Amino acid sequence: MPFTNFLLVIHILGAIAIFGVTFAYPFIGAMARKEGAPIAWALELIDFLENKWVVPLALTLQPASGALLIVHNHFDPFKAQHRWLLAGIIIYIVAIGYAIFVQGHIGKKAHHMAVANQFGPEFGALMKKLQMGGQFLTVLLIAIVILMVIKPGSGYIHT
Repeated sequence: MPFTNFLLVIHILGAIAIFGVTFAYPFIGAMARKEGAPIAWALELIDFLENKWVVPLALTLQPASGALLIVHNHFDPFKAQHRWLLAGIIIYIVAIGYAIFVQGHIGKKAHHMAVANQFGPEFGALMKKLQMGGQFLTVLLIAIVILMVIKPGSGYIHT
């Protein structure tokens, strides 16, 4: 049990450290929309946080601590009582893939346009895509948290 608790603490702290940062992105974006705000700098800040903190930890710490929890506790994600875990893993893979391959690409393009002072309709469309993508990722993250806490069908929560 102590090792499970240790892994669980690492997994939860990892989630807070990784995804807590991403909840600041809309606030950074709101500040960047103000007149005279350094838009290129704000986009560079988000890109820096994403590529130097969020993605590396999301690709290492969370999967490793999650996998160790699964193995150590003998969870089988394919058994009915642990389907919540399988669902969470699938949503996590979708979220990470979307964040890296879609949001990352759009964010880099928007950053390059901001550095070049190209704030036309294409830039506005990119920013709208980033905003909608961020909302999509937030919904996925909330779904994962709900699955990990409630564990539907597992019998852990009794009403």
